[in-house]
Amino acid sequence: MNIVIVDKKESALSVKNDLLTIDTRKIPLHLIDTLLLVGTQNLKSTDLTRLSAGGVQVVLLSSDFTKSALLITTSAKNAELKLSQYRACTTKALPIAKMILTRKVTLHAEQLQKHQISMETESVRKQIHEATTLDTLLGIEGSFSRAYFVHYFALFPKTLHKGKRTKRPPKDPLNALLSWYYTLFYNLIAVRLIGFGFEPSLGFLHRPFRSHMALASDLLELYRADINEFVHDIFARKLVTPRDFSKKGGVYLRYEGRKKLWQPFRTFAAALEPRIDASISEIRGLL
Repeated sequence: MNIVIVDKKESALSVKNDLLTIDTRKIPLHLIDTLLLVGTQNLKSTDLTRLSAGGVQVVLLSSDFTKSALLITTSAKNAELKLSQYRACTTKALPIAKMILTRKVTLHAEQLQKHQISMETESVRKQIHEATTLDTLLGIEGSFSRAYFVHYFALFPKTLHKGKRTKRPPKDPLNALLSWYYTLFYNLIAVRLIGFGFEPSLGFLHRPFRSHMALASDLLELYRADINEFVHDIFARKLVTPRDFSKKGGVYLRYEGRKKLWQPFRTFAAALEPRIDASISEIRGLL
């Protein structure tokens, strides 16, 4: 996953002769899978067209990471896969959703075990197995997540959190960083799904709603435990501190803090890429 990140206000961006120019740096388009643009950036429509023609997917993120958009190639791809996905959403949604949720429970329990915290999951697995509706599964997922975060937040000093998961807006540095990484990987997974030919808005555990990419949310569940452990490592290594966050209608990572974390993010994303692609291939095999 070759990601190019532009997180500098109003960088000089242009695309010409199959090269992306960022200020004075030139990058061949064939070396870029995804261009991630943060905040206010200036790109002409002709540049966006050239990026699309070069097979570069573009992820647009607001500076506070509360809004995002994807610019993807307009060429049709893998219509047979999309048809299979549509059919599976009505005929196979429950077993696929159960698989995703069972794996999420297992991975989260294993992540806590790394910190000598045991979380009983047998009863949760039994509830998942016996569930007969997606609404029931979502209720199980919500209850499990609340119990999980009680243990997870206990791993951090109270200067970093208020004791519970908060979002839209996050209310403390820990929740801000969790939401930041969840947003990044939600969009990167969506890009990978599109590259494979999936329709990212049609999921199995999560339901389509407006611009929500439900299938990306489904697969994100398989990597939240990895992200949570990565966030724990970031704070344990003091790569960022509470001073790297601002409070304005919520708590958000400052530009200076983001600069410290882009390189660790690239390394982490590269490590997860083979597993993400394997999960996408597994979903394709289940359709």
